[in-house]
Amino acid sequence: MKKYSLLAALAAFFLFGPAALADNLKFSPLLGDNMVLQQNASVRIWGTADKGARVAVTASWTDRTVEVKADSKGRWEAFVDTPAATFEPQTVQAASGSETVRAGNVLIGEVWFCSGQSNMEMTLGGGMGTPVEGALDEIAMARQYKGVRYLAVRKARALEPAEDAEGTWEECNPATAPRFSAVGYFFATRLSRALDVPVGIINASWGGSVIEAWMSRELLKDCPDVDLANASDPSVNDMYKPMIMYNAMFRPASRYTINGIIWYQGESNISIACYEYADRLTAMAELWRKDIGRGDIPFLIVELPPYDYYDGQYGLQDGHGPIVREQQFIASQRIPNAGLIGTNDLAYEYERTQVHPSRKREVGERLVYMALNKAYGYPSVPALNPCFKAMRVDGGKVIVSFDNARAGFLGTDEIRGFEIAGKGGGFHPAKAELQMSFREGNCVVLSTPAVPEPVSVRYCYKDFEVGTLKGANGLPLIPFSATLPEE
Repeated sequence: MKKYSLLAALAAFFLFGPAALADNLKFSPLLGDNMVLQQNASVRIWGTADKGARVAVTASWTDRTVEVKADSKGRWEAFVDTPAATFEPQTVQAASGSETVRAGNVLIGEVWFCSGQSNMEMTLGGGMGTPVEGALDEIAMARQYKGVRYLAVRKARALEPAEDAEGTWEECNPATAPRFSAVGYFFATRLSRALDVPVGIINASWGGSVIEAWMSRELLKDCPDVDLANASDPSVNDMYKPMIMYNAMFRPASRYTINGIIWYQGESNISIACYEYADRLTAMAELWRKDIGRGDIPFLIVELPPYDYYDGQYGLQDGHGPIVREQQFIASQRIPNAGLIGTNDLAYEYERTQVHPSRKREVGERLVYMALNKAYGYPSVPALNPCFKAMRVDGGKVIVSFDNARAGFLGTDEIRGFEIAGKGGGFHPAKAELQMSFREGNCVVLSTPAVPEPVSVRYCYKDFEVGTLKGANGLPLIPFSATLPEE
């Protein structure tokens, strides 16, 4: 066999010249069999070829051929218009001279980009001491989601933006589903059912990574607390290095045409620039959207789960969890077309010291509700969490009103998590009663004999506190802290 191959190669060389031996025509590693392409869009198809070579790109759903020319480094890219979503397998092909590359079993549907740290990276199959509730049934039944596909961007580091990233598209079945991001899996499978279209997920996550690792040099150079030299310092843990994941993972993956972003990160910023988190997340979202080039596509943020942060655990600080959650909410209000997914009710008491809570299904489902509301023309889907609107004091009682609570709250035997404080005093647990008034709508009335003249209120404003108050839509009240303005 080796002798025959050598003779065939020599014959090709003499008959057709060196080009016939070339193996330079390639798709990007992020493109290939089993991928999902964004429907009703001009999608980027890119790769490498001989320098200056002409590349013709064709697709099975159209008679149109797109011809482009590789640049001086052999890079080429073409834009192909896609039709409406279909579960019918398609093909995409690129040809240059005698070379041809082909991607088969391609579906047309919705594509989303997921990123963050370990709670996004966490697989459906779970990890050491990190189970996913209901995972076994989901894995066993995974073949029913024939339109769901998944690509995990391989972890990489770079000091400058990389040309490309690595990854392989996988179909959804019992063999592959355990490797899917759990949050990504539940989001993709439920969105596919909701819209009746294929869904592709691209996941670029890194456990323990700080937000600064996903930002560009340009955004970080003016941050006084960020030392860009740490990016190349071998003594610094990769998850704390600025910009390296943006350069090596996000920036090249941003070339793939997507329709939305899911961000699940923040634990590692509990002790690192936690008060600057909203500013950095807002700047990062703007940068990512600019790189993707599709305008203000939805940017969905998953709230940090309850967890008992404490000194000595990776340097994490007591009491800083609610600060980052508050910063996440602020960012969700600043970023156009963004949404915050509340999770303060999705932890069990025994998960107090588990930073990876098991209830990932509800996280994925809530992301779908928000996606329907923000991205797919269903604003009537009540996907928004109740959140603080205003407070006033009346006779020693605090009356708190809320946005997104017009339909009221679900009944509960006990409302826990509210605390009030007087001027210069500490916070005390407050008795909470639901009330409906014409002035403020659905309210909570708070009181405690320990605070006769309250001026401040907060809810679930601790590292670990499981919320019990939910809106009529079943979504939890977003944790908050508020103080009356001084007269």
